Amino acid sequence: MSFDRISAITKSDFFKSFTVLMSGTVIAQAISYLIAPILTRLYTTSEMGELAFYMRVIGFISAIATLRYEAALPLPKNDSHSFLLYRLAYLISLVILVIVAVVFCFLILSGVSTHFSWWFYLFSILGTACVIIVNVGTSWSVRMGEYPIISRNKITNSLVANLLKWLFAFFHLSAFGLILASLIGSIVSSLEFAFNFKRIHKKFNALRSKKKTLVLMREHKEFPTINLPHVFVDNGRDMLIATLIFTYYSQSIYGSFNHSYTMLRIPLTLVGVSLGQIFYNKASELYNQGKSILPILKKMLLLLSVLSIAPFSILFFYGAPIFEFVFGREWRLSGSYSETMSIWLMFNFILSPITALPLILGKQKIAFFMGIISSLIQVIPFLILPMRYGNYQEVFLWSLQIVSYTQAAWLVFTLFVFYYLAKKASVKK
Repeated sequence: MSFDRISAITKSDFFKSFTVLMSGTVIAQAISYLIAPILTRLYTTSEMGELAFYMRVIGFISAIATLRYEAALPLPKNDSHSFLLYRLAYLISLVILVIVAVVFCFLILSGVSTHFSWWFYLFSILGTACVIIVNVGTSWSVRMGEYPIISRNKITNSLVANLLKWLFAFFHLSAFGLILASLIGSIVSSLEFAFNFKRIHKKFNALRSKKKTLVLMREHKEFPTINLPHVFVDNGRDMLIATLIFTYYSQSIYGSFNHSYTMLRIPLTLVGVSLGQIFYNKASELYNQGKSILPILKKMLLLLSVLSIAPFSILFFYGAPIFEFVFGREWRLSGSYSETMSIWLMFNFILSPITALPLILGKQKIAFFMGIISSLIQVIPFLILPMRYGNYQEVFLWSLQIVSYTQAAWLVFTLFVFYYLAKKASVKK
């Protein structure tokens, strides 16, 4: 590649946007991963498992609370129309949170759920509210090209939450301390987006219109009718898997599994999320202009494929000893899980940044049905095998192996389907 070509790439808006988002993501994740070997020696796998379950709960509720209208913010041509969707997302999420709070109160008062204390449900509501603010604010910032805000908030969340986790360990707060630290980190990181709401509302408030909002709701109806079920299936699957592992096995096994899963997603969180946000913005822009999105898709897939080879190959062969050395003897089992899941998560890394493609092309139905199949592949072994063969650790590993290899094959197929859709759309252009 010539120097002029390299210079042109580094001066492009795509590269600059990627650099800003990437820097924030790298710093935020670096904080988490650098302190992880300390935290794994201060907290047990069981305590980490409770934290992971909490994160699943708030992730699930926040993902469906806006009916996915926040994902539509980059799409309208006018900022005023995007503001109406921005405001709508907050109004809907407020209603959903009230309903969830009522359900949680019923669980507490009726004694149906005895595993978690009242504070777990309270923290879940508060944490979900913060995540919603961050999600909606991030989508607005992506639309406006305000990438530094996204980076700052990622760093703030990671820094505050991880420092508090370390501090609370000395007070022996166990799982309560882990979850409280995560909640405080979410609250602090959401403040800038919350303050921006007032500024944005002041700028566009005069343009409020119920009639236009209804028109926009119909125009983007695929988000609550198609994309929402897709997200519900994906996040509901994760919640169900967590619940099944809690029920059939133990918090400790789930803690080991989730830690391995989280570590394997390091490339995705460091690179894939930032690339995915930029890909969504740039691909939407190209598609709205009637241009082909195939070139940017090819570049994305090539880049992700090259980046994935080294880290996942190392974990495939040496996961167990690496985890034992880095995180402590108690986490060797988690490392063995990483060896099993490495192929699956490698293809997940390659595919994840372009999962917004069906949204852009209006092919959410195809993505939804493919998501259902993917979820069934993951859930069925964890549901059936322990019922038939017992809740032994060996049975869990067997279930994980079946899920990992079948899921890897399915993701390869999904990748070809997405490429075909992009190519077909480019021909029509």
